[in-house]
Amino acid sequence: MSGKLGIHSLVFTDDWSPAAAEASCRAAAEIGFELIEVLLFDPAALDIPLTKRVAREAGLELRLGMALGLDTDIASSDPDIAGRGEASVARCLEIAAELEAPAVSGITYAAFANYSAPATKEQRTQVAASLARLDRRAGELGVRLGLEPVNRYESYLVNTLDEAADLIRASGGSNLFIHMDTFHMNIEEGDIAAAIHRNASLLGYAHVADSNRGLLGGGHFDVLGYCRALVSAGYRGDLTVEAFSSKMLREGLVGGVRLWREAWRDSLVAAKAAYDVLRVARASARAGCTVW
Repeated sequence: MSGKLGIHSLVFTDDWSPAAAEASCRAAAEIGFELIEVLLFDPAALDIPLTKRVAREAGLELRLGMALGLDTDIASSDPDIAGRGEASVARCLEIAAELEAPAVSGITYAAFANYSAPATKEQRTQVAASLARLDRRAGELGVRLGLEPVNRYESYLVNTLDEAADLIRASGGSNLFIHMDTFHMNIEEGDIAAAIHRNASLLGYAHVADSNRGLLGGGHFDVLGYCRALVSAGYRGDLTVEAFSSKMLREGLVGGVRLWREAWRDSLVAAKAAYDVLRVARASARAGCTVW
């Protein structure tokens, strides 16, 4: 497990103004993180020169996340909506290339939404065809596209690593990978270590979040066991802390992820604590320690 340790910008703020972006990147670097993930709420709204500058000045690498919405759902039966979704993902891939980030990943296969019925076979076929086209575009740009399985309350198409792998294989893509998220895995996977081993060849990125999506180390997720499974499976990708507190986020995002409680009030303290948990777990897993 040789990848970098990173932190999601939402640990600090959902404001990506110059002052907030500079402060977030500076804090992440001072703690010891090697990369910061920036979420593309609206690809057209991201200040690309600012983002490149603040990361570079802090000595951080960039990672990019995204989530499609109901008006940009590539699984939609409405061809206009599906087309907008594919165009949105394509634009995010272009932004990744402009920022010299290796990939963009997240809910890239359907809308971030709570559905009342399962996806159909026709929808899965449609999404696979769209991903095949996006895979070609990613290859042209020299970047990759990640599919993040999320829990059943946030999508109906890809909830497990196996489902992500099936969709990648159906698309025939060579620039696609699975983006793990331990919060969602803790809900949907019957055996996390077994799922990791079954899909090891497709794993490319990881969000490390606790069971309550709050402070890493403040829930019951077995971070050390997870890191041991990754080491055993030969995972070489990055590990990025994703943790939320309603104190740091605006009302719309708080409602979107059902984040009703304050997990912390001081992001610097939370980020440092998360870094220590992840650093020690990774080091212990690498060393083959039986206790932590």
